[in-house]
Amino acid sequence: MTAAMSAAAALSMITGWTGSISAPVAALAVIAWNAAIYFDSSALTAGTVQAAGKELRGATMGLHSMCGYAGGCIGPLGVGFVLDLAGNDSALGWGLGFGHIALFTVLGLAVLRRIGHGTPAPALVAAD
Repeated sequence: MTAAMSAAAALSMITGWTGSISAPVAALAVIAWNAAIYFDSSALTAGTVQAAGKELRGATMGLHSMCGYAGGCIGPLGVGFVLDLAGNDSALGWGLGFGHIALFTVLGLAVLRRIGHGTPAPALVAAD
């Protein structure tokens, strides 16, 4: 998981700056970055299912999915905000825009590593 999320963060940083090189290079960088994003998906989903109490797996997976889609909704707004702040320099704006995604990816990795080093949480039991 660390390798996949680190690769996604690194490729995000690289991708933001490739637009000023050429369109084909930028397209290849976007494809590579997109692939790296999905490398950790199955591990995260399996870990979510394993950590959830049997009675709460459906609710847990619902929350898991909602968080993923929320990121997909909020992320482009963040990139647009960063582009607006960067002004007329499109290379700088795109570099910083994709860089902010890399920052959130690294923060997510730090949170997952912190959670993983803690003591296992007791299984939640649904109220009768």
